[in-house]
Amino acid sequence: MSIIKFGGKGDAVIIIQKQLVKLSYTDPKGKPLVVDGHFGFNTEYAVLQFQKKSGLIADGKVGDKTRTALFGGNTSKFLKDSDYKSAALRLNVPELNIRAFGATEARGVGFLNNGKAKILFERHKMYAHLVKFKGKAFANEQMKKLPNLVNSAKGGYKGNEAEYTRLSLAKNIHEESALMSCSWGQFQIMGENWQDLGYKSIHEFVEQMQTSESLQLEAFIRFIETKKGLLPALQKEDWDTVFRLYNGPNYKKLGYEAKFLKERAHLEPIYGVQTVHEKT
Repeated sequence: MSIIKFGGKGDAVIIIQKQLVKLSYTDPKGKPLVVDGHFGFNTEYAVLQFQKKSGLIADGKVGDKTRTALFGGNTSKFLKDSDYKSAALRLNVPELNIRAFGATEARGVGFLNNGKAKILFERHKMYAHLVKFKGKAFANEQMKKLPNLVNSAKGGYKGNEAEYTRLSLAKNIHEESALMSCSWGQFQIMGENWQDLGYKSIHEFVEQMQTSESLQLEAFIRFIETKKGLLPALQKEDWDTVFRLYNGPNYKKLGYEAKFLKERAHLEPIYGVQTVHEKT
């Protein structure tokens, strides 16, 4: 389902407002929330209060996670508000910037509707890993047979649950290569990084990515800590270096910078620009 946020109107907003009223959430002055189908300041305030009380990521938007919590669903796999606070302290960076990463990557969602971790299978990575494990001749043979699964060029994406079909077929060729060729979870960390990030095996890495968004955040933190030059760049807010190291040299063309800065601007009034030391 789509994300409902400030400025939204219609029946979907009314459903949210009614549930907030049922749960006794109010406007900033403590008055009952008006059910008018308009997602304005008062509704955003009530959503923020609900998110904070529920331990969810407090951004004032109603996506799948907040919607699930509002109506009593299981939120045990979801990233907690406290996870971001701990990550900011550990990395010594403003909480705002870590939250902006979380909101930008995978649209702020670590799991699909079927309960599996969100993935993206990269066929060009599969080709590279097959060359390493099986040799170039084998990789080229597989590329001729199954170009959508093994290819020297990027592409072939199907999205969401369909990526698991691609992964399943790729595992039949070579399981370890297939798992390493996926980006996993809310922060889209590539499986090929498992060893550098301190996991015992690619299988342990995948198991943790399938367990919770909190463990997905742990992988993100380890990536920031181990990728040469990334942590200092993040601490300095040297965004060009951060995005090049995290998303690759084509980050601007892919629109990543614009998405990140938009999410950061949305979150700034909520979390401010204070440093970690100012918050502690």
